[in-house]
Amino acid sequence: VRRVQAWCVADKRTPPDENTSAYCQARARLPLATLPAAHEELGGWIERHAKETWRWCGRAVKVLDGCGLSMPDTEGNRAHWPYAGGQKPGCGFPTAQMVGLFCLATGRLVRFALDAWKAHEIPLARQLISWMEPGEIVLTDRGFCGWGFIALLQRKGVDVVMRAHQSRKLKGCRMTWSKPQRPETWTKSLWAELPAEITVRRVRFRIAVPGFRTQAVVLVTTLLDETLYPDAALAALYQRRWAVELCFRDIKTTLGLDVLRCQTPELVEKEVWLQAIGYNLVRALMLEAAWTHGVELERLSFKGTVDTLRQWTPLLAPSM
Repeated sequence: VRRVQAWCVADKRTPPDENTSAYCQARARLPLATLPAAHEELGGWIERHAKETWRWCGRAVKVLDGCGLSMPDTEGNRAHWPYAGGQKPGCGFPTAQMVGLFCLATGRLVRFALDAWKAHEIPLARQLISWMEPGEIVLTDRGFCGWGFIALLQRKGVDVVMRAHQSRKLKGCRMTWSKPQRPETWTKSLWAELPAEITVRRVRFRIAVPGFRTQAVVLVTTLLDETLYPDAALAALYQRRWAVELCFRDIKTTLGLDVLRCQTPELVEKEVWLQAIGYNLVRALMLEAAWTHGVELERLSFKGTVDTLRQWTPLLAPSM
């Protein structure tokens, strides 16, 4: 509001009132269905202009991960998103669980799923399978290493590269996993559609950083061809998984989504969608700058782009 007032004064116009209630009322009237539609339209633009971006072994890679979000402690928010575990009534904040699907090449947030903090990440990830395309590779951490999730992706023609869950015993370089008993979070009909078994490959490598303890990493993948997808290439790909943590840092820290501001569940959901659109707009600007000046997209900083945009905004005001 202060910025709009400054623009009006600079343009010799009458500045609007400083009360922000009109903006809150306008946001409340904004139909929720409009925001996912705008998000998809923007994502389509990025996808059309990112055909020549980086691919791994000729295949597109998407990264899957989750994070937590907190919000104002109102009665409506508490009813929809309860306190996280260990918090006493009146001494905490409602907490939501968010699982995001990102494009590894462009950093674009393809889609996200939102639920209470108690929700497991895999049921949320299942909601995102519709935005994965056959032939793609999903890169993720051990929290998503479940038989049903892998089988569901395989059914759609999507391969996985993920860290093996610590509780799973692995023997041999290639294993056949039989179908386990149906978890409570799966419906009988969906579970019955999955195959009786899946075949996976184990890849083991070590991370040795001077001054730090050497760490052994065990991967599980459905990419069974060792000639097309050698162990060293899979190890290098998994080390790029850290990019999703940087994407969440850009959203939560640089754009301020770590602590939400809205007072009702409906407006909280709108706020998350608006932040996702804002994040992808910055990614689109970075992509356009990369191809305009002939530089690699990975050389551009998200925070640097946001800072530059904010500093140049006053000069852009007269033309807006």
